[in-house]
Amino acid sequence: MKKVKILASLAALMTLGLAACTEQTPTESGTAAATSQSQAATSAKASSSKASSSKASSSKSTGPDYTKVIAHTWTEGTPAANADGKNYIPLTDATANKVGVKIAIADWTVAEGAPEGTKLDSDGKVYSVNDKTAAVCWKVKAPKAGAYQMVMTAKTSSSGEGKTLGERSVTVKLNGTEIDIQDSRDCLTTDFAQFVVAPTINLTGNEDTIAITACDYRPVFDMTSFVIFAEH
Repeated sequence: MKKVKILASLAALMTLGLAACTEQTPTESGTAAATSQSQAATSAKASSSKASSSKASSSKSTGPDYTKVIAHTWTEGTPAANADGKNYIPLTDATANKVGVKIAIADWTVAEGAPEGTKLDSDGKVYSVNDKTAAVCWKVKAPKAGAYQMVMTAKTSSSGEGKTLGERSVTVKLNGTEIDIQDSRDCLTTDFAQFVVAPTINLTGNEDTIAITACDYRPVFDMTSFVIFAEH
């Protein structure tokens, strides 16, 4: 009988030991799951951080604002005559690695299709007043084909102060085709200063004709200045 009781006691102890082992298993499994979830969260965070970094590094600069006059240090080349016998002057900015061309504003001609009496008078205004077909033009040959900024020098009378290029009826045509000059801009003051007529004008590298109208709240152009085309 004693042997039976001893065996029964041993069996009971073994059962308790197995139960204890069985109770530890969920705890180990839970620890493993928690560790796995932590690792997954860390990996996801690193992946998100990498994606954000990649997105930031891929953003591009907006570049120069061509509605503002871009400063250049020009070296003048040899003047050449256009089809009207007016001289234009090639330009080079060695520091910026840009080229350009300019022509005296006084070397204008009447644009094709403009009415009789159209002129850019010595007072710096385009005539006839309020006539949207009155256009004067300049002919230049850029050193190469490409996008250029068109710059002129003018001021406004006090009555026209605050008016946009559109309200002044300023338009620009390149070889007969009107271009976008972003005419909602107000860019004249009551003192003579350079301003951007056309932020982007795509010259061909051959002789181009650039015509302008400016018949309402007329800009007063500086008749001693130049019409300048500066490469982007």
